[in-house]
Amino acid sequence: MIYDMLNSLEDEFELILKHKIKPPTVVYFIERLVPFTYIFYTFYSLGLNINDCHFGYFFVVAFFAIETNSVALLFFLRARAIFYDVPRMQKFLACLWALVFGGSILNFFVVPSSDRSLVEPKACTRDNIGFYSTVSLGTLLVFDTVVYVAISYRLFQIFRSRDGPVLQRTCIFLDGATLPTFSRSLFRDGQLYYLVSLLTGSTTIVLVVIPSLQLQYRVIFIPLHITFTNIIACWVFRNVKLG
Repeated sequence: MIYDMLNSLEDEFELILKHKIKPPTVVYFIERLVPFTYIFYTFYSLGLNINDCHFGYFFVVAFFAIETNSVALLFFLRARAIFYDVPRMQKFLACLWALVFGGSILNFFVVPSSDRSLVEPKACTRDNIGFYSTVSLGTLLVFDTVVYVAISYRLFQIFRSRDGPVLQRTCIFLDGATLPTFSRSLFRDGQLYYLVSLLTGSTTIVLVVIPSLQLQYRVIFIPLHITFTNIIACWVFRNVKLG
C-alpha cells in the first residue's frame, strides 16, 4: 500500500490542485487513508491484553465499515452518473448500497469473547463471526456484481449502435481495445476491479464459513481483501477522474 501511494502521488496532487474538490474526491481520500489505520491496528492488536478486546474490536469494525462503504460508495456514484437518465436504476443502486451499509453494521453485533485465544493466549478472540461476516462480505460482493453488470450493459447499449455484425461488435466490445478512452477506462478497469473483488471476496467468505479452522485463520484473508480492493478501486477512480 505504501508503494502504491508513493507511485500515485503525482496523480493525487493533480486531484487536489487541478480539480475541484467534490464529494467523490473526499470519499476517495477517506478510502485511501482508512486501510492504513485498519491494517496497522490489526497487527498491533495481536499483542493486546484481553482487557482491551472490546475497545479494540469496536475500533477495527468501525474502520472496516468505513472502508467497505467508501469503496462501494465510489462505485455507486460512478454507476449513478452513467445512469443519470434512469431514475429507477439510481434508486435501485442506492438501495443496494444501503444493504452494503447495513451489512457492515452487523459486524458490531459480534461481541469479543471473554475466552483467551487458543492460538495466542494474549490475543483477543470473537464469537459468532461466521454468519455476520458472511452477510457483510456477501452483500458487498453482490453489490460489486450488480454494478459491474449494470455498467457493462449500459456501455454495450451505447456501443451496439455501431455498424457491423452483432457477434463481431460484441467481441470488439468485450476486448475493449477500440472503445473511447473514457468508456475503456470504465469497462476494462471495472473488469479488473471486479476480478480482484470476486477472487479475494469469495476466498474470504469460504475461509470464514469453515468451522474446523481456528478463528484467527478464518479471518486471515480479510486484510488482504481490503488492501487489494482498495488499491484497485482507487486506481479506477484516478483513471476515470483524470482521463
